[in-house]
Amino acid sequence: MKYTLFYLFTALIFISCTNTSPDDLIDDTPITTTIKYATDVFPIVESQCLSCHNDNFSSGNNSYSTYAQFRDATENGNVIDRITRNVGDPLLMPQGGQLPQNSIDIILQWQLDGYLEN
Repeated sequence: MKYTLFYLFTALIFISCTNTSPDDLIDDTPITTTIKYATDVFPIVESQCLSCHNDNFSSGNNSYSTYAQFRDATENGNVIDRITRNVGDPLLMPQGGQLPQNSIDIILQWQLDGYLEN
């Protein structure tokens, strides 16, 4: 019985050990669809940006409440620069921490796809 428990415990340890790392948690699947603001980008803006960048409180005088405002800030402003800065950089946005890489990739692909609205 003692040896059975030992082998069972040893087997469980080996089964639970994998080669996972924080890098394994990043969705690096290439984006193969055309990215559109309404369906792909706005949910990111809504959940990550609008609390500080809205018509009532526009941090840095930047409101992202509409497609036109966010497109302008991305195309002519510094949105890409601010969301792609390294963790710990005081200019990184959002201030609560870096966006998930897949959200950054969606915004970058939206830019490459030509800032499509719908």
